[in-house]
Amino acid sequence: MTAPASEFRRGWPVVLAAASGAGLGIAGLLTYTAGIFAKDLEAEIGLSRTALGAAFFGTTVTLAIALPLVGRLVDRFGPRWPAVFGSVSLAIGFALLGTAVDSVPSYLAVMAGIGFFAACSAPVAYTRAVNAVFDRSRGLALGFTQVGIGVAAMIVPPILAGVVAERGWSAGYLALALIAALGIIPALALPGRGDTVAKTASDDSQLRSPLFFGLLLAFGMMALAFAGLLTHFVPMLREAGLAAQTAGTIAGLIGASVIVSRIVVGWLADRLEAPRIAATCCALCALGCLALAWQGAALAWLGAIALGTAMGAEADLIGYLTARYFGMANYGRLYAVQYASFMLMGGVSPLWVGALADATGGYAAPLLVTATGLGIASVLFLRLPRVRSRPSHQVPGQMTA
Repeated sequence: MTAPASEFRRGWPVVLAAASGAGLGIAGLLTYTAGIFAKDLEAEIGLSRTALGAAFFGTTVTLAIALPLVGRLVDRFGPRWPAVFGSVSLAIGFALLGTAVDSVPSYLAVMAGIGFFAACSAPVAYTRAVNAVFDRSRGLALGFTQVGIGVAAMIVPPILAGVVAERGWSAGYLALALIAALGIIPALALPGRGDTVAKTASDDSQLRSPLFFGLLLAFGMMALAFAGLLTHFVPMLREAGLAAQTAGTIAGLIGASVIVSRIVVGWLADRLEAPRIAATCCALCALGCLALAWQGAALAWLGAIALGTAMGAEADLIGYLTARYFGMANYGRLYAVQYASFMLMGGVSPLWVGALADATGGYAAPLLVTATGLGIASVLFLRLPRVRSRPSHQVPGQMTA
């Protein structure tokens, strides 16, 4: 039996727990369900679209602030108990949205609290558990872990929409709280403190390394360049003349592409150089953006697939490259900083896309700027060193190709 097959025979319970936990965490349940409640909250408490956007940006900021602390906790205590705390906090947060929100300020406050206290339910603990078990097939295992988020994004929103339609938005949030509480089960199945490894370098030495900053810059530029188009994709297609139903159907290709790309990119990362895979995904997404700018709605399907591929690749490769370059000693904190940067840049991206679209009267300019930014990100990835010539425990120094 091959080594990868042996790894999956031994580690499939960890992958299953990690995929389920990630899907039932903040990454799988918050973003993809918020729109279901927006119309009812507008009528009930006067929540405008601007306030909704501000709430999500505030949540992103508090999440980014909390993530380095989450990484420290995971490195010190193992992934299990931080993940359990995150699931409990997320469930409490959703319950508060359904019972304690009676104004826009209270909605903003609860959302910010969810970002901070439920940060432990983000993928930090789950990818840590998977990376500790898998080596030869680490990329594919991480891909399956991230698929859990996509599955939750497909299954949970229709369920909640039915609850909200029949029983109202408050009952919908309580149902979402129950779903989040189910995340306690896979969290308890994660390895405990005994999974920790001996440290090979201080946190600060790795955080200060040129390679860490190079990785941070590459993924940050990638997220800043393309993530905003995910939010504006349907409005962009509507502006191009497509009906709402048609635009929504095409946008659904993004989700499908994310799921497929997470598995394919993970499989490829176990066989090819991961930085070059990232650079290729950036280049393909840039071509998709140029196709949208050139042909508009006629090539919208290609743009949707390109955006989904980039999103799936980034989610996979952040954890993979962090583990390969820096080892597992301080993985929690290092990955948390990378993931926080990704979240922040992803939160800022819709702002510049919307502002530029308003200033130029359309999405042609944002698409061209996105393609340029992805080109820069591709170059940054190509400057990263090879991973297969670097032992996973080695502390990297110079960022030479």
